Amino acid sequence: LDKNKTSSYELYQYLINLEDSMIIEYLKKLTFLTKEEIEEIEAKHNENPHLREAHIALAREVITDLHGKEAFESALRISKALFGGSVKELNKEELDEAFKDVPSFNVEEGTSLIDMLINNNIVSSKREAREFLNAGSIYINDEKVTDENLVINKDIAILTDTIVVRRGKKKYFVGKINS
Repeated sequence: LDKNKTSSYELYQYLINLEDSMIIEYLKKLTFLTKEEIEEIEAKHNENPHLREAHIALAREVITDLHGKEAFESALRISKALFGGSVKELNKEELDEAFKDVPSFNVEEGTSLIDMLINNNIVSSKREAREFLNAGSIYINDEKVTDENLVINKDIAILTDTIVVRRGKKKYFVGKINS
């Protein structure tokens, strides 16, 4: 693993998504955990595999060894923010890392929500924008938006000028509000 090319968050996601059947073997080969610690993790994993405790232990050990404890904690915060809805808790570096591969845009303060959605290809038309809003499928900074008359301004921003727009469950966009 090249720690200069792989971010802690990307590594975390890779390790968390490893095949269940291989995770204990990876713990044995890639960490400095004792036999007893691995057996304890394995027992917990076998009882509740959906909790992914073995995967998290592997990610914690590998990322801490490569990048340090803060990097693991940051990767964990990013993951929780993306999959648990708390982007407001991320700092600038974590926000940049979490959304580095999503479409970004600039929006002028005072732009209507519908115009922002259309102008930045988040939706294709006013009709589609209204459908998504009525269905409760548009979120700004993890808050559901249903008001089609909302005006974009820095009052709704995080980190003074940033908005994270989510359409549906997984489609993210990051905007910078210009005054």
